[in-house]
Amino acid sequence: MWYKLIIAFVFGTIFGSFLNVLIYRLPRNISIAKPARSFCPNCKKEIEWYDNIPILSYILLSGKCRNCGWKIPIRYPLVELLTGSCFVLSFLLANSTFEAFTFSALAFSIILLTFVDLEFMIIPDTSIVIILISGIIYSIITDSFITNLITSISAFLILLLIRKLSNNGIGFGDVKLFSASAFFLGPVGSIVSMMIASFSGIAFVMIPLLMKKIDMKTRIPFGPFLGWGIFVTVLFKTYILRLFGL
Repeated sequence: MWYKLIIAFVFGTIFGSFLNVLIYRLPRNISIAKPARSFCPNCKKEIEWYDNIPILSYILLSGKCRNCGWKIPIRYPLVELLTGSCFVLSFLLANSTFEAFTFSALAFSIILLTFVDLEFMIIPDTSIVIILISGIIYSIITDSFITNLITSISAFLILLLIRKLSNNGIGFGDVKLFSASAFFLGPVGSIVSMMIASFSGIAFVMIPLLMKKIDMKTRIPFGPFLGWGIFVTVLFKTYILRLFGL
Protein backbone atom coordinates (compact mmCIF):
# COMPACT_ATOMS: atom_id res chain seq x y z
CA MET A 1 0.00 0.00 0.00
CA TRP A 2 2.80 2.40 0.90
CA TYR A 3 4.32 2.37 -2.59
CA LYS A 4 0.95 3.37 -4.08
CA LEU A 5 0.87 6.37 -1.77
CA ILE A 6 4.40 7.35 -2.80
CA ILE A 7 3.37 7.14 -6.45
CA ALA A 8 0.25 9.20 -5.68
CA PHE A 9 2.37 11.86 -3.97
CA VAL A 10 4.90 12.05 -6.81
CA PHE A 11 2.19 12.33 -9.46
CA GLY A 12 0.39 14.85 -7.23
CA THR A 13 3.45 17.12 -7.13
CA ILE A 14 3.75 16.87 -10.92
CA PHE A 15 0.10 17.91 -11.28
CA GLY A 16 0.83 20.62 -8.72
CA SER A 17 3.57 21.96 -10.96
CA PHE A 18 1.05 22.15 -13.81
CA LEU A 19 -1.40 23.82 -11.43
CA ASN A 20 1.13 26.61 -10.87
CA VAL A 21 1.05 27.23 -14.62
CA LEU A 22 -2.77 27.39 -14.62
CA ILE A 23 -2.91 29.60 -11.51
CA TYR A 24 -0.61 32.12 -13.16
CA ARG A 25 -1.88 32.01 -16.74
CA LEU A 26 -5.66 31.50 -16.59
CA PRO A 27 -6.64 34.74 -14.78
CA ARG A 28 -4.15 36.70 -16.89
CA ASN A 29 -5.56 35.29 -20.15
CA ILE A 30 -2.19 33.82 -21.14
CA SER A 31 -2.33 30.77 -23.40
CA ILE A 32 -1.59 27.47 -21.68
CA ALA A 33 -0.02 26.12 -24.86
CA LYS A 34 2.15 29.11 -25.81
CA PRO A 35 4.79 29.27 -24.57
CA ALA A 36 4.71 25.54 -24.05
CA ARG A 37 7.40 25.59 -21.36
CA SER A 38 7.23 27.36 -18.02
CA PHE A 39 8.92 30.75 -17.79
CA CYS A 40 10.07 33.11 -15.05
CA PRO A 41 7.35 35.76 -14.48
CA ASN A 42 10.08 38.34 -13.87
CA CYS A 43 12.66 37.91 -16.65
CA LYS A 44 10.39 35.81 -18.95
CA LYS A 45 13.21 33.33 -19.64
CA GLU A 46 12.03 29.76 -20.20
CA ILE A 47 12.85 27.43 -17.33
CA GLU A 48 15.01 24.38 -18.01
CA TRP A 49 13.57 20.98 -17.06
CA TYR A 50 16.11 20.48 -14.28
CA ASP A 51 14.98 23.74 -12.68
CA ASN A 52 11.35 22.69 -12.87
CA ILE A 53 11.35 19.54 -10.72
CA PRO A 54 8.49 19.87 -8.19
CA ILE A 55 9.60 21.01 -4.71
CA LEU A 56 13.20 19.81 -5.22
CA SER A 57 14.18 22.54 -7.71
CA TYR A 58 12.86 25.25 -5.37
CA ILE A 59 15.10 23.92 -2.60
CA LEU A 60 18.19 23.53 -4.82
CA LEU A 61 17.73 27.04 -6.25
CA SER A 62 17.22 28.51 -2.75
CA GLY A 63 13.90 29.87 -3.96
CA LYS A 64 15.43 32.10 -6.66
CA CYS A 65 15.38 32.21 -10.45
CA ARG A 66 18.68 30.88 -11.84
CA ASN A 67 18.73 33.60 -14.53
CA CYS A 68 17.67 36.84 -12.81
CA GLY A 69 17.71 35.99 -9.10
CA TRP A 70 14.00 36.82 -8.72
CA LYS A 71 12.64 35.44 -5.45
CA ILE A 72 10.20 32.69 -6.36
CA PRO A 73 6.99 32.96 -4.27
CA ILE A 74 6.59 30.23 -1.65
CA ARG A 75 3.24 29.53 -3.30
CA TYR A 76 4.93 27.40 -5.96
CA PRO A 77 6.32 24.62 -3.75
CA LEU A 78 3.31 24.99 -1.45
CA VAL A 79 0.90 24.19 -4.31
CA GLU A 80 3.01 21.19 -5.31
CA LEU A 81 3.18 19.88 -1.74
CA LEU A 82 -0.53 20.50 -1.17
CA THR A 83 -1.52 18.71 -4.38
CA GLY A 84 0.70 15.73 -3.58
CA SER A 85 -0.77 15.51 -0.07
CA CYS A 86 -4.36 15.73 -1.35
CA PHE A 87 -3.69 12.96 -3.87
CA VAL A 88 -2.38 10.75 -1.05
CA LEU A 89 -5.47 11.48 1.07
CA SER A 90 -7.68 10.70 -1.91
CA PHE A 91 -6.15 7.25 -2.34
CA LEU A 92 -6.17 6.60 1.41
CA LEU A 93 -9.84 7.40 1.95
CA ALA A 94 -11.46 6.36 -1.34
CA ASN A 95 -13.30 3.05 -1.62
CA SER A 96 -11.80 2.25 -5.02
CA THR A 97 -9.11 3.37 -7.43
CA PHE A 98 -11.70 5.04 -9.68
CA GLU A 99 -13.05 6.96 -6.69
CA ALA A 100 -9.52 8.02 -5.80
CA PHE A 101 -9.02 9.45 -9.30
CA THR A 102 -12.24 11.48 -9.05
CA PHE A 103 -11.27 12.72 -5.57
CA SER A 104 -7.86 13.74 -6.91
CA ALA A 105 -9.50 15.64 -9.77
CA LEU A 106 -11.71 17.40 -7.21
CA ALA A 107 -8.65 18.35 -5.14
CA PHE A 108 -6.84 19.60 -8.27
CA SER A 109 -9.77 21.88 -9.11
CA ILE A 110 -10.18 23.20 -5.57
CA ILE A 111 -6.50 24.10 -5.28
CA LEU A 112 -6.74 25.92 -8.62
CA LEU A 113 -9.81 27.93 -7.64
CA THR A 114 -8.43 28.65 -4.15
CA PHE A 115 -5.32 30.48 -5.30
CA VAL A 116 -7.03 32.22 -8.23
CA ASP A 117 -9.98 33.35 -6.10
CA LEU A 118 -7.73 34.63 -3.30
CA GLU A 119 -5.79 36.82 -5.73
CA PHE A 120 -8.35 37.78 -8.38
CA MET A 121 -11.75 37.18 -6.69
CA ILE A 122 -12.87 34.88 -9.51
CA ILE A 123 -13.49 31.15 -9.79
CA PRO A 124 -12.14 29.88 -13.14
CA ASP A 125 -14.59 27.91 -15.26
CA THR A 126 -11.85 25.33 -15.76
CA SER A 127 -12.28 24.28 -12.12
CA ILE A 128 -16.06 24.01 -12.48
CA VAL A 129 -15.83 21.88 -15.62
CA ILE A 130 -13.33 19.45 -14.07
CA ILE A 131 -15.45 19.12 -10.92
CA LEU A 132 -18.62 18.59 -12.96
CA ILE A 133 -17.10 15.87 -15.17
CA SER A 134 -15.36 14.04 -12.33
CA GLY A 135 -18.49 14.38 -10.16
CA ILE A 136 -20.68 12.82 -12.85
CA ILE A 137 -18.20 9.95 -13.19
CA TYR A 138 -18.22 9.52 -9.40
CA SER A 139 -22.03 9.48 -9.37
CA ILE A 140 -22.12 6.82 -12.07
CA ILE A 141 -19.60 4.48 -10.41
CA THR A 142 -21.36 4.83 -7.04
CA ASP A 143 -24.88 4.37 -8.51
CA SER A 144 -26.03 7.75 -7.21
CA PHE A 145 -26.41 9.71 -10.46
CA ILE A 146 -30.15 10.44 -10.30
CA THR A 147 -30.08 11.50 -6.63
CA ASN A 148 -27.03 13.69 -7.17
CA LEU A 149 -28.46 15.18 -10.36
CA ILE A 150 -31.58 16.25 -8.48
CA THR A 151 -29.39 17.61 -5.68
CA SER A 152 -27.28 19.57 -8.18
CA ILE A 153 -30.30 21.17 -9.87
CA SER A 154 -31.92 21.97 -6.51
CA ALA A 155 -28.70 23.51 -5.17
CA PHE A 156 -28.34 25.64 -8.29
CA LEU A 157 -31.90 26.98 -8.08
CA ILE A 158 -31.77 27.63 -4.32
CA LEU A 159 -28.43 29.45 -4.45
CA LEU A 160 -29.54 31.39 -7.50
CA LEU A 161 -32.60 32.56 -5.51
CA ILE A 162 -30.39 33.49 -2.55
CA ARG A 163 -28.10 35.41 -4.90
CA LYS A 164 -31.08 37.30 -6.28
CA LEU A 165 -32.60 38.10 -2.87
CA SER A 166 -29.24 39.16 -1.41
CA ASN A 167 -28.50 41.50 -4.33
CA ASN A 168 -25.60 39.36 -5.58
CA GLY A 169 -24.35 38.74 -2.04
CA ILE A 170 -23.09 35.37 -3.25
CA GLY A 171 -20.98 35.12 -6.39
CA PHE A 172 -22.25 33.26 -9.44
CA GLY A 173 -18.98 31.32 -9.43
CA ASP A 174 -19.87 30.01 -5.96
CA VAL A 175 -23.28 28.98 -7.26
CA LYS A 176 -21.73 27.01 -10.13
CA LEU A 177 -19.07 25.49 -7.87
CA PHE A 178 -21.55 24.21 -5.31
CA SER A 179 -23.98 22.91 -7.93
CA ALA A 180 -21.25 20.98 -9.77
CA SER A 181 -19.92 19.58 -6.49
CA ALA A 182 -23.36 18.22 -5.60
CA PHE A 183 -22.56 15.29 -7.90
CA PHE A 184 -19.99 14.30 -5.28
CA LEU A 185 -21.94 15.33 -2.20
CA GLY A 186 -25.55 14.22 -2.51
CA PRO A 187 -28.24 15.90 -0.35
CA VAL A 188 -26.74 15.27 3.13
CA GLY A 189 -23.19 16.02 2.01
CA SER A 190 -24.33 19.29 0.43
CA ILE A 191 -25.78 20.51 3.70
CA VAL A 192 -22.72 19.43 5.70
CA SER A 193 -20.23 21.01 3.30
CA MET A 194 -22.11 24.32 3.30
CA MET A 195 -22.10 24.31 7.11
CA ILE A 196 -18.34 23.64 7.18
CA ALA A 197 -17.70 26.38 4.62
CA SER A 198 -19.89 28.92 6.44
CA PHE A 199 -18.49 28.29 9.92
CA SER A 200 -14.88 28.22 8.73
CA GLY A 201 -15.43 31.43 6.75
CA ILE A 202 -16.92 33.18 9.77
CA ALA A 203 -14.11 31.95 12.03
CA PHE A 204 -11.48 33.13 9.54
CA VAL A 205 -12.75 36.72 9.33
CA MET A 206 -13.62 37.19 13.01
CA ILE A 207 -10.07 37.92 14.23
CA PRO A 208 -9.18 40.56 11.61
CA LEU A 209 -12.67 41.99 12.03
CA LEU A 210 -12.25 42.34 15.80
CA MET A 211 -8.75 43.80 15.29
CA LYS A 212 -10.31 46.28 12.83
CA LYS A 213 -7.97 45.13 10.05
CA ILE A 214 -11.06 44.76 7.88
CA ASP A 215 -14.64 46.01 8.09
CA MET A 216 -18.05 44.69 7.09
CA LYS A 217 -17.59 46.11 3.58
CA THR A 218 -14.35 44.22 2.91
CA ARG A 219 -14.78 41.63 0.17
CA ILE A 220 -13.71 38.15 1.22
CA PRO A 221 -13.68 35.36 -1.38
CA PHE A 222 -15.97 32.52 -0.28
CA GLY A 223 -14.80 30.09 -2.95
CA PRO A 224 -11.81 28.69 -0.99
CA PHE A 225 -13.94 28.02 2.12
CA LEU A 226 -16.64 26.42 0.00
CA GLY A 227 -14.13 24.37 -1.96
CA TRP A 228 -12.33 22.94 1.06
CA GLY A 229 -15.61 22.35 2.87
CA ILE A 230 -16.65 20.28 -0.14
CA PHE A 231 -13.37 18.34 -0.28
CA VAL A 232 -13.37 17.49 3.43
CA THR A 233 -17.00 16.36 3.22
CA VAL A 234 -16.31 14.18 0.17
CA LEU A 235 -13.31 12.52 1.83
CA PHE A 236 -15.26 11.71 4.99
CA LYS A 237 -18.67 11.26 3.39
CA THR A 238 -18.92 7.60 4.46
CA TYR A 239 -18.45 8.53 8.11
CA ILE A 240 -20.83 11.48 7.83
CA LEU A 241 -23.58 9.26 6.39
CA ARG A 242 -23.05 6.76 9.20
CA LEU A 243 -23.36 9.58 11.69
CA PHE A 244 -26.78 10.41 10.26
CA GLY A 245 -27.70 6.73 10.14
CA LEU A 246 -27.76 6.64 6.32
